[in-house]
Parts: sequence; structure tokens; C-alpha cells
Amino acid sequence: MATLEEHVSLCVKEVNTLHEAASRTNWAELNREGFVFELEQNTMRLRELYLKFDEINRELKMLMEKNTPELDTIITEMAREITVLEANISMEKKKKLKNELVNEKEPTEMPELYSSLQQKILTLALKARYNIDKASNFIASRKLPFVRRGNTARNLLDALQKKDEELNEVKQKNIELKRKTYFGLAQEKSIAEIELELNEMDKRLEESVNEAKKSMKTHIAQINYVEGSFAHLKTKIDEIESMHSAFTHKTIELIRDLKKERDYAKTLALEIENETMHSRQEYTKGVLSMEEKKQALEEKMRERFEKELNSMKKQLDEKEMALLNTHKLIGELENQLKKKTQ
Repeated sequence: MATLEEHVSLCVKEVNTLHEAASRTNWAELNREGFVFELEQNTMRLRELYLKFDEINRELKMLMEKNTPELDTIITEMAREITVLEANISMEKKKKLKNELVNEKEPTEMPELYSSLQQKILTLALKARYNIDKASNFIASRKLPFVRRGNTARNLLDALQKKDEELNEVKQKNIELKRKTYFGLAQEKSIAEIELELNEMDKRLEESVNEAKKSMKTHIAQINYVEGSFAHLKTKIDEIESMHSAFTHKTIELIRDLKKERDYAKTLALEIENETMHSRQEYTKGVLSMEEKKQALEEKMRERFEKELNSMKKQLDEKEMALLNTHKLIGELENQLKKKTQ
């Protein structure tokens, strides 16, 4: 039966496999068949990962040790997102069946949806990697014997946790700075707020156009009396309609650019998160490796000093024995001399 360490090690590999598989292609460029295939495969991997996380979480709780990593949050989030992903798979298959039955020619690709679901899976993969790395570090720290643990080994997990928090804070600031620098943005409003303002302006312009049209109809009835006013009003209406058309076109372009900005920010965040995870993993391995080397060196030096001390004790015992024999021999010689002198 596999040990907890083997389960965690296998889970780390599967998390990396999920991330590599989900980021292998750009889902926004796929057709419906390609998207459904990628979504099914990665949802299957995510469900297997969810089951392994649940098993590891149960084994960790059974240890009942202090500072045991808690995986309940990521497991709950995985279960919720798997339900959403499976619902999307079912919906896409039903759309395909409906098109085949009624022979409809409606648009079948939705690049924004495909990209959104890809980013959702990548985000889950990074969160899973972060949590399984915590479990791996916890297990690695348990391998050191308690009597030999120094300050570095005892405080390693706390130090790594503080380092993660500092990296996350710097990462968020870096993402926001890059986003504003790249797009030259000065406003602090969100995309949703800007889109809401644009929609309100569009409604007001539409109301102005409708009112102008109603006014034009009224003037048409009196065209024989106010031909000059009608011509002027019609010109104004044409100008307003032209402005409204131009405004609508600019609005659509702006919304499209803002959505590109959102996708860029999400992609950038995922890339930085991935780099941070790799760096933190290498840092952790390096610290643990240094701790193991230090313990091995201490053990080697201790054995060496014990060996030298035993050798010195043996030599001292031999010298003491020789000294006792010498004293005994001198005593015997003195006794012999006394007997001869008598």
C-alpha cells in the first residue's frame, strides 16, 4: 500500500500534467469539437486530482499533528468548478445535437467562453500546486528526527509561509503595474463600471434619436407650412444618427479592447503565478537539501570525534596499565634489595 509521501509525490506530478495539458494550446482558437475534446480531457484529469486531494487530506488529518496543511478549501473549490465544467460539456454536446437535427446554421464557436474556461482550469491547477507543495514541505520536514531538528528545520514551514505571503503581495502589485504600463491606463474604474457608463450613454443617445424621430413625424404633417424647419430638423436627425452610429462603433471597439485587457491581465497573472510556484518549489528543495547536508555533516563529525576519543581513551588505559606494572616492578626490586641488605 502506497505511503502518504508517495501519494503526495504522485499528486504533484499529476498537477503539473494538468497545467501542461491545459496550457498546451490556446482554446480561443479552437472550433467546438476541439474545445469539447480539450474540456472533457482536462475535466477528467481535474476529477482524478480531486479524488487524490480528498484522500491525501484524510490521511493528513489522521496524523493529528500541529501545523498540518488544510486542504478542505481547495477540495471544495474543485468540486464546485468540476460541476460547472461538466455542465458546459453537456450544454455544448446538446448544441451540436440540435444543429444536426434541425440543420441550423448558427455560430458554433464562442472564443471568449473557451478562453474563460481554460483560465479557470489553469487557475485551479496553480492553486492545487500551491496546496500540494505545502503538504509536500510538511512531509519533508517530518522526515528529520525530532532530536536533531535545529532552528532552521523547526521554523522552515513558517518561513516559507511568510515568503509566500510576501511574494503574493509583490506579485499583485507587479501585475497591476504592468497592466497599467502596458495599456497606458490612468483611470481606476473597473471594466464593468466603464461598460455600465457606456450603456447608459448609449440609452440616452437612443432616447434622443427616438424623440427626434417623433418630432420629425410631427413636422412631416405640417410640411407644407414649415418646409424650411423640416429640412433643418432632418439634417439634425441625420447628424444625430451618424453620431450615434459612430459612438456605437467606438463603444464596441472599446469594450473589445477592455476584454482583451482583461484576458491579458488574467494570462499575465497565471504566468507569474506559475513562475512563482516553480521558484518557491526550487527554493524549498534547496533549503531542505541544505538542512539534510548539515545534519549529515554533524553526524559524520560526531562519529569521527567519538572514534578519536575512544582511541585516546584506549591509549590512556594502556599507559596507565604500563605505569602500574612499572610501579609493581619497582616495588618488587625494592623488596629484593632489602632482603639482600639484611
